[in-house]
Amino acid sequence: MKLKNSLLLLVFIFSINSAMAQKKPWVNPIIKDYGRILDLEDIEVKPDPDMEYKILIEVVHDMKKPERLSFYANNVARLINLHAVGGVKKENLHVTVVIHAQATHSVINNEKYNEKYKVDSPYEKFYKALEEAGVEMIVCSQSLNLFGHEPKDVLPQIKIATSALTVMSTYQLKGYAFFKMGD
Repeated sequence: MKLKNSLLLLVFIFSINSAMAQKKPWVNPIIKDYGRILDLEDIEVKPDPDMEYKILIEVVHDMKKPERLSFYANNVARLINLHAVGGVKKENLHVTVVIHAQATHSVINNEKYNEKYKVDSPYEKFYKALEEAGVEMIVCSQSLNLFGHEPKDVLPQIKIATSALTVMSTYQLKGYAFFKMGD
């Protein structure tokens, strides 16, 4: 019986130590207030730290919960932070985000956002953080028009394009890897 109890205790201690060893703090190496990730050890496949990354992200999330940042928007910051944890320097990350469809509502200034949703925009600070990290952000003028927004209502760090479709074709032909964030 003593051996059985000792064995159970050993298994319990091993389980606790194993769980504790895997617990890591959340980090945000580039986008400080968004896109938190885990900096894990014993990773076999990482981004190439010497490579230059050109990434195009299409963002088309819905606006069902306008009081908080969309998971898909936050995932843009996660992608950037994950590359940084993998060893890629900020200057080797060239990220362009093209926003259209329902996500177009996220690029309007706080006054217009508050008029529409009756809450302050969680996106204003987010897009500012992306801008500070060197991310280029572009909104589709077709969507902007279809959803009733005017260029003067767009946040200053957001560029207005002919369309999301032309941005996507142009940037992909320039060698950008394509990601879609949203439904």
